[in-house]
Amino acid sequence: PHYLKKIKKKLNNNQKIACMINTKEIKSHKDLINLLLPFNNFLDTVRFAIDPKNLDKTLKIISLAKTKITKIKFNLNLMYMSNWYKDFNYSNNLILKSKKVADEIALVDSYGSLKPLEVYKFFKNIIKINKDTKIGCHFHNNSGLALANTISAIEAGCSTADTTLQGMGRGAGNAETELLLSILKPNNINISSYEFDELLEKFQVLKSKLKWGSSFSYSFSAVKGFSQSEMMDLIQKRRLDTSIAIATISSSLKKNNKIKFKNLNQLSFLKKKTPLLIGGAPSFLQEGALFLSNLNEDITIILSGSNAFKHFTSLKMDLKNKIILLLSGSEMKKIKEIKKKNFLNKNNISHLVIEKDFMAKEVKNFDKKRIIISESTALNPLLLTGKLLMSLKLKKLNLAYFDGDFQTEKGRLVMRE
Repeated sequence: PHYLKKIKKKLNNNQKIACMINTKEIKSHKDLINLLLPFNNFLDTVRFAIDPKNLDKTLKIISLAKTKITKIKFNLNLMYMSNWYKDFNYSNNLILKSKKVADEIALVDSYGSLKPLEVYKFFKNIIKINKDTKIGCHFHNNSGLALANTISAIEAGCSTADTTLQGMGRGAGNAETELLLSILKPNNINISSYEFDELLEKFQVLKSKLKWGSSFSYSFSAVKGFSQSEMMDLIQKRRLDTSIAIATISSSLKKNNKIKFKNLNQLSFLKKKTPLLIGGAPSFLQEGALFLSNLNEDITIILSGSNAFKHFTSLKMDLKNKIILLLSGSEMKKIKEIKKKNFLNKNNISHLVIEKDFMAKEVKNFDKKRIIISESTALNPLLLTGKLLMSLKLKKLNLAYFDGDFQTEKGRLVMRE
């Protein structure tokens, strides 16, 4: 509240402070009241991101909260518009329910898959029969159409449009404020050119660092009906390249809660002693020789991914330990040696754990008894190892050389996961 109070003093009367709440995190009207009451004098608007399936429950919570929170406007963001905009009766029913409680309603193209003509026709019709209601729009930029769709919605009579500087937003981002201004108000932008340029440069630095914006992978996932969060998870957290991520998101194997392993009985020896999973950190290359030379021979080593394998082979150690190579997602593509004959024997690999969707054709020539196939889809290697051991009813795992890369945003995402 103290911070917002300072900001409030610096704003003009026509400038507002708004925040957004993920409705899934609010369990009751008491939770909402307790959350907002300290900000009652400083916030102008609260936006609620709502899955229409949960609309009735959310409207009840907001209605009760409004009896105590009297100075803040309550706006609703109805998500996943591309899933329901063609059903006009359903769409209109959402508006009719929402306007009884909300001060304003925004319709959200969550997947960023709609096209300008579709947007114009829909907003024109829905606004025509709801003239007493403020209807806004919020477009994601998965396919690079957020700005065009925003203009279409405004031309159709939309009262408010959500945009951000440089299109800032998670993943694909949003429509660009500065471009919308340049198109709609070229002669009336009341802001110093120097100050505006300087501000945009700061946002450009952020964009370069955080890498939001439309892309082929985001667009493809949007058109296929997947959210950008799913594609972000595959590219950032699971470290897949775009082609593999697209193949994965198109796969029917999207739920990894119950994973089946083929040939799992070949790893029954893991029950004798707690295995050791080795990560691909550079420190393994630097310190691994001393570490492994002091490791008991009866401890099975599991190499997690291509980097762990490359570091291990660089150490050129002749060990008596059983060694398992675990490769999830597109990791197999990164090991060129896998195409050579006798790959497993030459590298002292006793068994190979791989995911069904990502098997290289060369694997067909390997000893089938030494190949354990997982029906998961691009799991984090650590999580895949855990699922594997749990299937064997093992509860313990030792880790080494998972240093993490905290210098990059992508590295921090992976380590947090």
